[in-house]
Amino acid sequence: MTEPIDPQEIAACSCLRARRAARHLSRIYDNVLEPSGITANQVGLLAKLLGAHIRGQESLPIGVLAERVGMHPSTLNRDIKPLILRGFVAEAPNPGDRRVRAVRITKKGRAALGAAIPLWRHAQAQVQDILGIEVTLSLNGLLDLVSARLAS
Repeated sequence: MTEPIDPQEIAACSCLRARRAARHLSRIYDNVLEPSGITANQVGLLAKLLGAHIRGQESLPIGVLAERVGMHPSTLNRDIKPLILRGFVAEAPNPGDRRVRAVRITKKGRAALGAAIPLWRHAQAQVQDILGIEVTLSLNGLLDLVSARLAS
């Protein structure tokens, strides 16, 4: 015999609550970023690739980039495809293993990211205005803690 289903138990699910909050946050960022033609997720990917470039890594293997942004490599491949099509990201040979696909940010990608940053900052400020500085800092700290604990 199966146990009865309690909708309230499901409503208390941490995963569903986190996804709902993430959708609300994504909507704010994506709406503000819309004029740039780049989504919040794409800003994050370009920023990770720019960070690698600044640190002297011309490219990142897809698996490494996926790990850094907390995505499955197949999901990352879907998300990065539009950036490649627009010329913001290019595929690059992986010097360590030619069988491994790697990507790098292009000059066009750096320019697109630079143009999107003022809008992204506006979205950041909007979220902070809505939540308040204390809640924003607490949320960010808690999200970092949750990510670190769940990743291990």
